[in-house]
Amino acid sequence: MKFLYLWPLFLLLLIPIIILMYLLKQKAVETPVSSLFLWNEMYHNAESNTPWEKLKKNWLLILQIITLIVLILALCSPYFLSAGAGADHAVIVIDNSASMGTLSGEDESRLDKAIEEAVTYVRNLKAGTGISVVSSNEKAVLLYSNGEDKSQAIDKIKEIKVSNLAGNAHAGLEMVRSMQTQWDSVETVCFTDTNVSMEGIEGYVINMYDSVENVSVDYVGHGLNNGELVVLSKVSNNGSEPVTTDVSLYGGDKLLQVKTLTMEAGAGEVLYFDGFTTESDGVRVEVSAQDALKADNVCFDVLSDRNVTKVLFMTEANLYLEKALGLVEGIEITKSTDINGFEDFAKDGYDLYIFDGMIPATLPTEGNMIIMNVDSCSEFSSVEVLNGVMIETVNHTVTEYLEGLSFGVSQAYNYELPVWGESFLTSQNDCVGFIGTRDEQTICVLGFDLHNSDLPLKTEFPVLVYNIINECATNGLIGETVFQAGDTVTVNGKLDEALPEVTFPDGTKKQLSDYRMHFTDTEELGIYYMSQNTEKGENITGFAVNFPVSESTVTDIPIVGESDDGADVVKDSVSGMMNLRNWVIILALLLLGVEWIAYLRR
Repeated sequence: MKFLYLWPLFLLLLIPIIILMYLLKQKAVETPVSSLFLWNEMYHNAESNTPWEKLKKNWLLILQIITLIVLILALCSPYFLSAGAGADHAVIVIDNSASMGTLSGEDESRLDKAIEEAVTYVRNLKAGTGISVVSSNEKAVLLYSNGEDKSQAIDKIKEIKVSNLAGNAHAGLEMVRSMQTQWDSVETVCFTDTNVSMEGIEGYVINMYDSVENVSVDYVGHGLNNGELVVLSKVSNNGSEPVTTDVSLYGGDKLLQVKTLTMEAGAGEVLYFDGFTTESDGVRVEVSAQDALKADNVCFDVLSDRNVTKVLFMTEANLYLEKALGLVEGIEITKSTDINGFEDFAKDGYDLYIFDGMIPATLPTEGNMIIMNVDSCSEFSSVEVLNGVMIETVNHTVTEYLEGLSFGVSQAYNYELPVWGESFLTSQNDCVGFIGTRDEQTICVLGFDLHNSDLPLKTEFPVLVYNIINECATNGLIGETVFQAGDTVTVNGKLDEALPEVTFPDGTKKQLSDYRMHFTDTEELGIYYMSQNTEKGENITGFAVNFPVSESTVTDIPIVGESDDGADVVKDSVSGMMNLRNWVIILALLLLGVEWIAYLRR
């Protein structure tokens, strides 16, 4: 046990004064009695009041001395330190990424609980401890640096708000690694719901994760089907129980359609909305489920006029792909089976060429390409044929919103990945699908026949086709106007005109500092508008910012315990200094009560 303050110990000088008071003679008092029977007692009282005689046993004296000592101890603020709590500096890292907004109770989020525990930790630090506070999501922010004022540190902790950004405490811990060399001894306490490494850092992680029920809208896109607008949306049940919820489509503030959806635990469904009209330039899909995370219950999309992308589709027959292509807005498809007459078609100039099971002798030098179920060509070749395999998605822009998608194929080509390509479909690390840019041409290659797979039966199939078309088509299809919170938007304003201006979803307007720049202030969810006044009038482009899908459910959670090398320590609550002052004060009050009772009974 240690003490925060030692100056109250001089009050121990009061103990001799209390004893002295009991030694002093009191003035004799005449007491008439009715009988000599009490004379003996009076004799003893007279004798006891004789000054400077040997002090006799007195319980009140003992209680008063003990009470004084306990009160002095309370003023000294005794405390116990746990391992590491005696460090000269304490760093508090708080994860405020989007997943920390998940409700852990009826009205308390994971971040709220983290702030409460962090405040308790700071209050229990010994006097003179240096304190630093860091918030962390995709980036780390140093909120309070190397100060000893607990009140200021607590105020900074309480100012931390949950963001809509993806990320975790990793960025904050990287900042700690670069900072900790300036202190002789430091303890770092990290509050997060995601697994992070504490390697090279003295301290521990406080696990803020708990299992919850959550439904999310992961994706919203739109297209044209026979000239009519169609909206497709992916909804996921990230909880452990089946759920039934209403899924509503809005055009602006107007309700357009409502569908009822039932999903099993861990399942995802793709919904189609058609047969409606709207004059709004933006739509949103929203679920009504009461769950632990509200921010991911809505997803936005922008409806805007686009230039038509001319597509040449060379295939024998592929109804699956034709139907999926029909959902993509702004493309004009020319279909042909005559691969030998390709050069005649190519004279007209197309923005995108799709070759399904056939390929011309000479590939076009202009326009992008999607090549499917082809063994080899001049730009790539297969290594081997794979029979009866499962194919999985790899993290890539093309597979966005499709994490965990897998499907079976009876035959697939394993390609040698070109230097300009990036793999997005694999089978046990064998590349069966890649995409990349060569000589300003975007080329996507799929090494299997859709008819020999169960991919078209998957609800994610239209989304995959949509993403591939978005990467390969020109003239600004939908993917260029849909972002996740925190993404960078490239602004290409016209020079020698007025500076572009952005209108945020809440109506706030901000003029940009340059005509061409990377706009990064995209944390607010909703539909933004970028506008610029030119000689030909006002040019307005809308774009949507949505909740990051990765934050709807945390899969890599902290595990309470200690790793084999002792580097990663995860706890359920903070440890530190246990201040005993309040308990000592309570003990002193109890002793005062006992003394008062003893005095009354004397």
